[in-house]
Amino acid sequence: MDDVPAPNAARRDQYAQIEARLVDEYGAGRAAAVRHVIAEERRRFTDARIHAFVPILVERSVRVRLGHRAAVVADSAP
Repeated sequence: MDDVPAPNAARRDQYAQIEARLVDEYGAGRAAAVRHVIAEERRRFTDARIHAFVPILVERSVRVRLGHRAAVVADSAP
């Protein structure tokens, strides 16, 4: 994740979990896109005064940008 400040170990773990969850939901074929959008969204919050909720905001933003594919697939299941 180029040009993104290095988070502490706990935050790194959170971002790794977010990435794994999103790649699982959107598929391995979109893994590069997921990583790219995560990096872009993290950069948006670089100057945030409070970082406690940034991972949640990043995940939500990524889902919006990539679409709610996983939710649509789940809703269409019998």
